Amino acid sequence: MEFHNILRNKRKEANLTQQELADQLHVTRQTLSRWENNLSYPNLDTLIQLGEILDIPLDNLLKGGENQMVTKLSNDVRNKRKYGLYLQIIFIFLILLITWLAILGYGRATQNQWIDFSNPFLKTQYGYAILPGKVPEKKQWSDVIDAGSKHSHKELISVPQKVDAFVSDDPFGSGGWLKFNTGRYNKNERWALVAHKGSYVYSIRLLSYKQIPLLMREQIGTSYLSYDSKNEPRLAKRFTWWPFN
Repeated sequence: MEFHNILRNKRKEANLTQQELADQLHVTRQTLSRWENNLSYPNLDTLIQLGEILDIPLDNLLKGGENQMVTKLSNDVRNKRKYGLYLQIIFIFLILLITWLAILGYGRATQNQWIDFSNPFLKTQYGYAILPGKVPEKKQWSDVIDAGSKHSHKELISVPQKVDAFVSDDPFGSGGWLKFNTGRYNKNERWALVAHKGSYVYSIRLLSYKQIPLLMREQIGTSYLSYDSKNEPRLAKRFTWWPFN
């Protein structure tokens, strides 16, 4: 016997109207009517409910059904697996995306120059900075070649270190404190044009005060102030973890 006939007969044997059975299955009466008239088929979950309500073994429903219904149920199961796989792929992609953005944000917040260098959302900017009055130096042992010979000896010499200066990227105060090498400089050229991507500094050029554009001079000033960690962040931005410019 075909599925729609089994359904109609068992419903009548249970003294249930189409509306009463439809209410128990949480479907409309029109949907149940389409099943009984062989115009459509229930999904597997609903078929199991039908078997429980009408006391019909599931294998009887499947054996009694047409190939079209069995095919539809197989497709339903296959589609559920496929959609489940798609959801897993989307979920994994979102997790990887969030993790990647978190790493880029961590690089901005901690001024990790290598993370900033690989950050595709940051663009190269050109800012101006005033340098300390004296180049920071550190004594280091280095090989020094003797004059007039190819021999060398160890000697303790002063080596310039990175300066820590505020780099202004525009006349409105945007920028941040960056550490970069300048080499030695004098009091007349203790300003710098800095090309940087986040905290990664590509290059610098030493300038005199007169070489700085007029709009930037007020931002840069003529007196160097060292970084005060208690009163200001290293980045002049509202959200330090924001991985974009």
